[in-house]
Amino acid sequence: MSAPDPAEWAQIAPHPGDHELPTGRHELHRTRLLAAIAQQPRTRRRAFVPLRPALAAAVVVLVAAVVVAVGIGGGLAVRPGDAPPAALPSPEASRSAARPAPLGTAAKNRGYGTVRQLTDTADLVVRGEVASVTDGRATYRVAEVLYRAPDAPVPTEIRVAAELAGTAGRPTVLYLSLADPGARVYRPLGGEFGIFDLTGETATSRSPAMSVTGLRAEDATGAGRAFVTTLPELRQLARERR
Repeated sequence: MSAPDPAEWAQIAPHPGDHELPTGRHELHRTRLLAAIAQQPRTRRRAFVPLRPALAAAVVVLVAAVVVAVGIGGGLAVRPGDAPPAALPSPEASRSAARPAPLGTAAKNRGYGTVRQLTDTADLVVRGEVASVTDGRATYRVAEVLYRAPDAPVPTEIRVAAELAGTAGRPTVLYLSLADPGARVYRPLGGEFGIFDLTGETATSRSPAMSVTGLRAEDATGAGRAFVTTLPELRQLARERR
């Protein structure tokens, strides 16, 4: 690129005092001035200035994202003021919870899997029928005692604290716990688990949903169905407990 014409210097770099300088001096000053400007290192300060707010904003967004991520992770673990999350039960604990409760008083309010479990838990096993129902209690007429615990009184009629014993005149076999020894009030074991309806010598569990599945061992294929056995089998299990 060619140098500007000397006649254009006055427009490019005017010098207010060139008329006071000796001839040629103003050209020297303008040349030095332009050379000095050309030799000054360029700075990028102005280029970086507008980037600083954007960089700061990006840092703020990044920090906020990290804080949110940490907060979410911490919230999943333990929230402030909340109790620590309960640990999942071990397989052993689950199996223990699924096992039948031990025999005894507490076991009399649970479900049962076999007739043997009913027999081994009952205070009284009787065959008979309901004579009447009054105020939620059935008067039960005893025709046969299959099993009786030493402290279980057995008059010819007993009081059963439930209407589950059935309608009047319907023969049944009941597996009972002694609810009130003084009043001689009994209660069917496990609700309908302890009630069998009789048709001749055939005994059928009252409820398919609340039913045992076997005599001496449970049968998973019988779940959800009424269990059918015979009165002689029930007598035999009662004698085995004696």
